[in-house]
Amino acid sequence: MSLFFNYFFYRHFLWRFSVLSILALLISACQSLPPVTKTDTPITNQPKVALVLGGGGAKGFAHIGVIKALEENGITPTLVVGTSVGSLVGSLYASGYNAKQLEQLALNTSDSELTDFTLSSQGFIEGIKLKNFINKKVGGRPIEDFPISFAAVAAEKHTLKKAIFTSGDAGLAVQASCSVPNIFIAPRIPEKVGKKYIDGGVVSLVPVDSARDLGADIIIAVDVAATNVNTSASNKIPTINSLTSFWGFLESTVVANLANTSNGSQASTNRSTAMRRERDRADVVIIPNVGHISSLDTSQRRALMTAGSQATTPQIAAIKQLIKEQSLKNKALKDKTLIDKTLTDNAQSKYATL
Repeated sequence: MSLFFNYFFYRHFLWRFSVLSILALLISACQSLPPVTKTDTPITNQPKVALVLGGGGAKGFAHIGVIKALEENGITPTLVVGTSVGSLVGSLYASGYNAKQLEQLALNTSDSELTDFTLSSQGFIEGIKLKNFINKKVGGRPIEDFPISFAAVAAEKHTLKKAIFTSGDAGLAVQASCSVPNIFIAPRIPEKVGKKYIDGGVVSLVPVDSARDLGADIIIAVDVAATNVNTSASNKIPTINSLTSFWGFLESTVVANLANTSNGSQASTNRSTAMRRERDRADVVIIPNVGHISSLDTSQRRALMTAGSQATTPQIAAIKQLIKEQSLKNKALKDKTLIDKTLTDNAQSKYATL
């Protein structure tokens, strides 16, 4: 009995000693670890920056240069709004293409990939190739699935009421925004049953107001058609090359607007003035020097992109300053909102205890 008792006591003692040893080791290990500090989830105060890309046919290659300069300086918009060729470039950029990829597309895409001639009283380019090209390049994704918010601006054909497409078929929205009247057949949205839409440049060449309506805090607007006003009349007359060029067709809306304005039509003059005022409501206006470029071969496409970069670089400091100032304003507003909420909650709590 004594032997059994001693054996049991010995086993129990070893077990307790082992448990105490393990606990001591764990406590020691915990004390040697660095203290865990509570981290608050950072509140983002970044403003909503919109990049607005205007219409202008072949001059729209300059948009890529603008995007390149912004990208090189760490400026990424949260919203892209485009009219006509601006919607074409903008849709690809908003879908995830970087400046280098856009540049390669610009240099390697032939007119035949975008132009489908047809015989119709409504126009002689169907626009289906353009729609399919965009949808293929964006992987068939609808606009609302793009990593950057995107909007294409068009006009309802019969009322000339502005339309802003922020969801749905990306290719169809770009097709509508690029459908120059009497050249492209106006597509219906929804297809087959909806209203017909035409080039957004008819009502909003540089759609700054649309960007503001979509909640933009800061708007960077790119006007590639402005310098056309200072070009000679000979540059406004379509050439044989432009008559067979997809990009030349897109420029027709700009040329027509300028021609009507120069002819002294009061309505056209008023429309042109209204569009210029809309553009000037942007926080930053970038006007690439592209008025002298008329040829559409590959070397000129490079020159257009270079012009876009050169016009953007001097504006970078101002853009960064605007973003910084707006970020501080957003932070102050959030802080005030938080304080107001705390005071309201405290007041309600005290009232409830009475």
